[in-house]
Amino acid sequence: MEHFYLKVFRYDPTKDEQPYYKTYKLPVEKGMTVLAALFKVKETQDPSISFRYNCRAAICGSCSMKINGHGTLACKEQVTKLLEKYNTDTIVVEPIGNVKPLKDLIFDFDWLLEKFKQVKPWFIPKEPPPADGTEYRQDPYDHHKIDFASDCILCASCVSECNALKANKDYLSPFVLAKAYRFAADSRDGARRERLEAVLDHFNLEWCVRCWQCTTNCPKEVQPYESIIRLRIIAAEEGYKTPGERHAEIFEKDIKERGLLNEMLLPIRQEGVLGAVKRAPFGIKMFFKGKVNIADFFGGHKVKRHEEVEKIYEKAKEKEKEVKIRIPQILGVVYEDKRKTRKRANFLDKGGNE
Repeated sequence: MEHFYLKVFRYDPTKDEQPYYKTYKLPVEKGMTVLAALFKVKETQDPSISFRYNCRAAICGSCSMKINGHGTLACKEQVTKLLEKYNTDTIVVEPIGNVKPLKDLIFDFDWLLEKFKQVKPWFIPKEPPPADGTEYRQDPYDHHKIDFASDCILCASCVSECNALKANKDYLSPFVLAKAYRFAADSRDGARRERLEAVLDHFNLEWCVRCWQCTTNCPKEVQPYESIIRLRIIAAEEGYKTPGERHAEIFEKDIKERGLLNEMLLPIRQEGVLGAVKRAPFGIKMFFKGKVNIADFFGGHKVKRHEEVEKIYEKAKEKEKEVKIRIPQILGVVYEDKRKTRKRANFLDKGGNE
């Protein structure tokens, strides 16, 4: 392929009523990145295109944008590889999703920064500095818990296709929660509970829909989704009762006592009277669709052969201590293992792929 087409999102609020796309024809050059292609257009065809950039080395995060539908860094994505990957002659570039475009590929970052401030994304030491004037030190074992999260460059690529943020603009977003984890899990930090209360407010940890898109998009492999799960674990360890934890307890109790979940009473048991009132319209729809039984409001019934469910439950409880739940590993870091054992002080000794 000698040429390809760069289809660019264009919008100037001072003169355009609606955004539009403009396509530019460029020669295919080996090693050309999407950012380089944008510069080529700006220098040779259309100097009016606006976009952010700085380091051109995937370090600063300034050139984040949506490329062929996915948030990433324009300086990291090579044109030839994209054309081959998508089997196309056209690359589409747009501002990242879930944000307000300001002009062309430049988006409003202030909105995200306001969310960011809620988790205080800076180190708050729990102890005075060392008396000998050296810096705060950290055991390598403890640092392994946060080294990947520390790589975040604030590009916000993880925000682009976040389905939870699309549904709820008040959701803090994986971008913010990953940074909250980085400090909450830091053994030297003295504001863990303060950060946890910020992320637990308005059910932020519960809004994640587990689509993994944030982790897939992240150009620095920061693992935002995994950080959200780890924040839930830390919150539970600190004694916070999250809605997810309450739901799990109710579910277990119902299975043990009835063999099935009592959908009718679930909202009031999990979220209280106000929560039940909010969910009443949905509950009424479920009733008319035959999904809930009015008898459940008065306790309901047990499934047939409930004694067999009890046997399965008892057997599961016997095996409980033998089961180890693991978060899927991306970079060879298994959080649960590392916080419970120091057998492998440096996981890199074995290639980081255990």
